[in-house]
Amino acid sequence: MRSLFAFLVVVILAALAAGGCNGEGDVSPTPTEVGTPLPTGVPEEGLRLLYKEFGSEADVIWLAAAAEPQRRGKVAEVEHAPDVGISASLSPDGESIVYLMLPAAGGDPALDAQAWLLELDSGKTRLLAEGLDHLSKPVWSPDGSSIVVRRNGPWGEIGRTASLLRVDVSDGSETVLLEEQEVFELFPIGYSPDGASLYFAQIVLSGTHFGAVAAAGDSPRLLVQASDEPARDWHLSPDGSRVAFLARQPTDDRIGIRAFVAELVEGAEPQPLADFSKALDAGDHFNPVWHPDGERITVGRSPADGASAAALVSLTERELEEVTPGPDQGFDVPAGWSPEGDYLVVRSFEGSSAAQPGREHLVIIELGEGRETVADRGNLEFIGWLADDSQ
Repeated sequence: MRSLFAFLVVVILAALAAGGCNGEGDVSPTPTEVGTPLPTGVPEEGLRLLYKEFGSEADVIWLAAAAEPQRRGKVAEVEHAPDVGISASLSPDGESIVYLMLPAAGGDPALDAQAWLLELDSGKTRLLAEGLDHLSKPVWSPDGSSIVVRRNGPWGEIGRTASLLRVDVSDGSETVLLEEQEVFELFPIGYSPDGASLYFAQIVLSGTHFGAVAAAGDSPRLLVQASDEPARDWHLSPDGSRVAFLARQPTDDRIGIRAFVAELVEGAEPQPLADFSKALDAGDHFNPVWHPDGERITVGRSPADGASAAALVSLTERELEEVTPGPDQGFDVPAGWSPEGDYLVVRSFEGSSAAQPGREHLVIIELGEGRETVADRGNLEFIGWLADDSQ
């Protein structure tokens, strides 16, 4: 049961750092639309940052100018069950988001979450699906016609039944892409660029595996064993050929959380990111995010000598450069690059480690130029970037 214990430990660390339907057939909720025009003050031009501010009973979605994040406007306010915030994903065309929420009336987050579509220009919202797992962030298809979410079934002896559903955003119709028995966790990772394959992560007693299933719903293929324990924070490369993730790794004197990268081909062996730069040998790593060029990975690091900037590691040149300017104290955890790679959003912590993270800020770094705090209150979470042609 060591793997199960490790799984529970990782879930707790992840939380610090950062009777359901059976999923068979087409189950579509009655469409519900609510329209609220966007208020004044929402930036309409230039590169903009979309993020959410957690509230105990309602989350607020904000849109801020990248170069001047204090210039922001409220896009929407979403009521939810006490202390269970929404999980949101931006569509590929930047015109809408889908968010998972537990209704204000409450329920089981693993069984009773709802998926809603929010149109950013009009403020209209529409219910897409019910009976979902709140923990699984929605994944968009490349053409923006559907999302993938998770629905849980009953528990068995060593796990539960879980399904990945494709939900059409136009009418809410559902298709089961994958159903697994006796899993601890099952998550969609992302699509191949052509939309033909969906990559997923499953956590079972033997560890974490990455696999693929055809968008048409054919039999799944397990490709890579990422770890013999639970892995987390996986991110698909822009070309859909590789995945970066975190897993536990023994070091000389401790067990560290380290970044890895793996080709998404059958039998591939994950490679420690430290193999590409020995400067990453010390300390823990946080949230490995791909640079838009697809050849570099950005990773947070435990503070050294009082502060630690995020590291940008080249897989081809095997070089490391710091994302500057870095913090005066604490450490930066990357959240997402702007489309052209000029800006990086980070979660910046004032503390000394993941166990003692200290106060947190959401910060925009303009490479080589400066750092701007997005807002200095609340629990903030990056959703995505909007460029001039996004709306």
